[in-house]
Amino acid sequence: ELAAADSPPTTDDEIDVSGETGSTDGPDNRRLEPIKNHIAGTIRRGDIDGDPDSTVAVFPTRESGLSFLKENEAWGFVRVGREFDYVAMYVTGGVRQVKYIAEVERVVSPEQADLMREPLEYKNRGAIADDKKVIIFKPGSLYELEDPVPYETRYPQALRYTTLGEL
Repeated sequence: ELAAADSPPTTDDEIDVSGETGSTDGPDNRRLEPIKNHIAGTIRRGDIDGDPDSTVAVFPTRESGLSFLKENEAWGFVRVGREFDYVAMYVTGGVRQVKYIAEVERVVSPEQADLMREPLEYKNRGAIADDKKVIIFKPGSLYELEDPVPYETRYPQALRYTTLGEL
């Protein structure tokens, strides 16, 4: 099970997956299929070449958000509170696993991101808030985990931080 580096989970940070009613930031247009697939391949967590103390931001996403991830080699429309070196994606729904990881290149506004589509095409609900960002990955660093991290009874409702060594 994933251990958070900043604090132990609380009921405010997790919800029961039986209802899966928690919010997930990010793209949510269920009708989109990825134009491109930038997943470089698969990797085991122990084979990720990086400092074990590197900070990993774990974002929850619905399966519908994976099109954005795959076609843009980025994650988007999220609020971030501190710097981090990697992004890991916890896929909600029937998956319930941290399934993807990528190394961060930079964090930019949606207008500065070179996305495959107009930003609003990725959203089903309204506008993108001014404080939302897009996390651009280092090219070729997006991998699907061969040994995904399961959450058995709860999942993170919001961004969580951990370290590469604890992932």
